[in-house]
Amino acid sequence: MISKLRQVASLLLPPLLQPKAWASPYDAANFSRRRGIVPGAVPRDGKLDLTPYVRRELVRRSRYLHRNSGFVREIVANMAIYSTGDGIQPQAQSNSPEWNEQAEEYFRRWSSRCEVTGRFSFEECQSLICRGIDIDGEYFVMKVRQGGRPKLQLIESHRIGDETDETVDGVGLAQDGSPRFYRILEDSGTRDVNAESVLHIFEPESASSVRNAPTIQHSINHVLDEMELLALEKHAVKDNADIARVLKTARAELLDDSTDFSLGTPTDTAVPSDPASLQKIMGGKIVALQPDESIDTFVSNRPSPTFTGFLNHLRRDSALGVLPYEFAADSSSVGGAGVRLIVAKADRRFSFRQLILIRRLIEPVWAFVIADAIEHGLLAPLPNWWRISCTTPRRITVDAGREAQQNRSDVEMGLKTLTDHFQELGADFREELERRAQDAKLIMETAAKYGVPPEMLWKPAGEAAKVDIAA
Repeated sequence: MISKLRQVASLLLPPLLQPKAWASPYDAANFSRRRGIVPGAVPRDGKLDLTPYVRRELVRRSRYLHRNSGFVREIVANMAIYSTGDGIQPQAQSNSPEWNEQAEEYFRRWSSRCEVTGRFSFEECQSLICRGIDIDGEYFVMKVRQGGRPKLQLIESHRIGDETDETVDGVGLAQDGSPRFYRILEDSGTRDVNAESVLHIFEPESASSVRNAPTIQHSINHVLDEMELLALEKHAVKDNADIARVLKTARAELLDDSTDFSLGTPTDTAVPSDPASLQKIMGGKIVALQPDESIDTFVSNRPSPTFTGFLNHLRRDSALGVLPYEFAADSSSVGGAGVRLIVAKADRRFSFRQLILIRRLIEPVWAFVIADAIEHGLLAPLPNWWRISCTTPRRITVDAGREAQQNRSDVEMGLKTLTDHFQELGADFREELERRAQDAKLIMETAAKYGVPPEMLWKPAGEAAKVDIAA
């Protein structure tokens, strides 16, 4: 059979298109009539597979699902909430603590209204960008100046593009493949912006890709099928719910076509019972039937457990690659160690998204803002002014009490630094130390003011205060 196919292929196809794996030891490479043909061209660069039309169609469908599917909205919202929370905060790491404090304070003031329209803070920009990565696959941020001050301009993926051969879907590349400029689609035309002024934020999946597909692109068909099936099933359930009883008869016609059921005295005069009289005596409703008729209660079995399980399968497969299904939708089926594994997997996913945001957004923005402040004399130029560490939101856990006790033990034993401990809580060690010193000073001053022992106001060792009542 294979030899015949090879002969036919050699006659009909040019050499470049003839299959080379007719009898490969890798079974997955062999032709089989029992399997469909895998779509797509031969292996090539990712930028050739993700054409402008393909990317736009994926983005269009992804945005539709985010607007209409609660499951997709929950996945996207969870990624944004647990990855960015109340904002990833940069912490200066120069050799001068005083300069670090000044730089952080300057950045905080700037971040309150950092967006060019004045509508979003830096923390809100992080959330918007994180959502855009999942929905559109990428997000663009342009560094601009407004009134001499540094600002950020958010650019969604549909605003970067081009149909000419000069760019690859709106990205102009140099000979080595690095971006030279980005072509922005404005309402009045196009504008090329230098690549140094644009931040392209995405989760890379291929070294040969230039643009990126939506993170949820693999689940688009599943979710669309689920929505269509659910709409049809809901229609069937409502249709069945409208039918309360079924009248069965061996005759070809009913007594009265004007009502749902024929009520009243049967045509057989031998039956003396009057349903109206009996109804007055016994209450309720009495239906008079012919001898060859019966009324059965209609019971619907829709939606069936099989249908519900099928929908769960579609959702599980849709969630794979983004977040664990049990974390995003339903955790009732797992417990104990399974819950810990799911939370750990989700936490790793959030940590990777935070890494993307730190490397591709926060570090370049810090350098842009602080360099401008140094240039205008608002901050002193110091070595390593660009170095930062970032404080992320508190990590998710299901064993808060146990892990808190273990963290205290690790800090006391010297196995973990206080800096790492506070970073896991989403706080900065220096700020917390300053606050603790201020609280301790206030406690001492208040105790001296009212002539009471400090132990009555604060018990650092967790022991009961020893108070001499007789004194």
